[in-house]
Amino acid sequence: MDINIIVENQNFKILIGKLLLDKLNKNSIQIGIIEVKQDVEKKERAKLIKDSSFIKIEITQNFILNHFESNSTDYNLFVNELKSIFTFFSNKSDEIIDTYDNFSSISIVFNYKNWRLYFPFNFRSSLYLEAFTNCLNFLLSIIKKDNKVLEKALKINFDEGDGERVFSFEKKKWTLINPLNEIAKNLNSKYQKNKDSRIKKPRIIVNQDNIWKYFIFDQNWVLIFDNLETMMIQPNDVSIYSSISEKNLVEAEKFYKENILPRHKRYHGSFPSEKTQGNYFDYFELIIQAIIFSYTSLEAFANICIPNNYFHKTEKEGIQTFYSKEAIEKKFPLRDKFKIILKNILQTPDVSKTNWWNTFIKLEDLRNEIIHSKPSKSENRYSKLLEKEIFDQIKVHKKIIEYYGKYIIENQNFLLNEFPYNFGYDDVSPTIMTGENFEKAYNSINNIKY
Repeated sequence: MDINIIVENQNFKILIGKLLLDKLNKNSIQIGIIEVKQDVEKKERAKLIKDSSFIKIEITQNFILNHFESNSTDYNLFVNELKSIFTFFSNKSDEIIDTYDNFSSISIVFNYKNWRLYFPFNFRSSLYLEAFTNCLNFLLSIIKKDNKVLEKALKINFDEGDGERVFSFEKKKWTLINPLNEIAKNLNSKYQKNKDSRIKKPRIIVNQDNIWKYFIFDQNWVLIFDNLETMMIQPNDVSIYSSISEKNLVEAEKFYKENILPRHKRYHGSFPSEKTQGNYFDYFELIIQAIIFSYTSLEAFANICIPNNYFHKTEKEGIQTFYSKEAIEKKFPLRDKFKIILKNILQTPDVSKTNWWNTFIKLEDLRNEIIHSKPSKSENRYSKLLEKEIFDQIKVHKKIIEYYGKYIIENQNFLLNEFPYNFGYDDVSPTIMTGENFEKAYNSINNIKY
């Protein structure tokens, strides 16, 4: 068979026969109908992610290669009749999907190597045909060439049973759903409510044997000073430094808009009063703090991206040198951490070709001039603090951190827990424990003796 249509209801079987099979009886595409009887006594294992579609269209490789890829006449006839099935379900399904976003009436199924892939249509019917074609294109691409990124994702995806993997259609693209990520996303969303965004993300522990068992806890520490102890949630260094930069930047921009920008409209020269000069000095204090802490947030970010057990190797004149995480933090300038260290760890492209690199270099140069102040260059340095582009240089730290979020998710997912909130990647990577270890950890965290 090229296509098997799996139904769980005798009425749907009759419907498919009338709307599809009867009209395509001379079509070269072989279509079969499989009716699956539901065993009401059998209790299915509860799953977080599952496909409960009324009709499942099981696509084969033969159909994709021999009909879809060639855009054969029989394929177009098939799609034309398939529209009638889509139309039949459209009215009722659209009403339900507005209330239950996980509902799907139709889905596509494909067996790929050791996995059974599901593509449920849990969206409005106006997208059905586009999603169907998009799915076939996606399947064609993984058939024709090895997709190592996808296979890696399929392997590490939490298996809720039977090697099933479920995809979601978002932004006109099918994306693999990881049950662990979904449950962590929900828990993290609840955790964030009424929390300060500058804290470190929580730890989420999930029971490997039962995904519905989990617990979440703060990452606390105890600060000891002047014979006092203070327990609190650990802050995220990147968030703290970025926040300092942002607060100073807001005040500095206010002065700039009120005092500098109007001058561009009137005239170039000026000799401000001593009172006004005092306002300039206030501005200098604000903008210098914004620059230093914008850069410091990037330094903190680069350092948290280096795993504790990571070593970087260099070789010069036959002599090999190994740098630990601590040595890298001390000896490598930030631009080299981005260009070399994080490139290796996160498998990024050459960052010197990004649209933010030159702005970052200006930020770094100016920060270094401030930290290593030389009187001979002070006049030129303070002039730079009054240039329009200074604000883009300060704001670039956010663009850089957001840039790396994508590569952290793809290549070092565990680093999500160190990634700051409010930079585009608020998800948490959960820890999986077997049932026995889960119970021990739960009891230990909650001071339960057993």
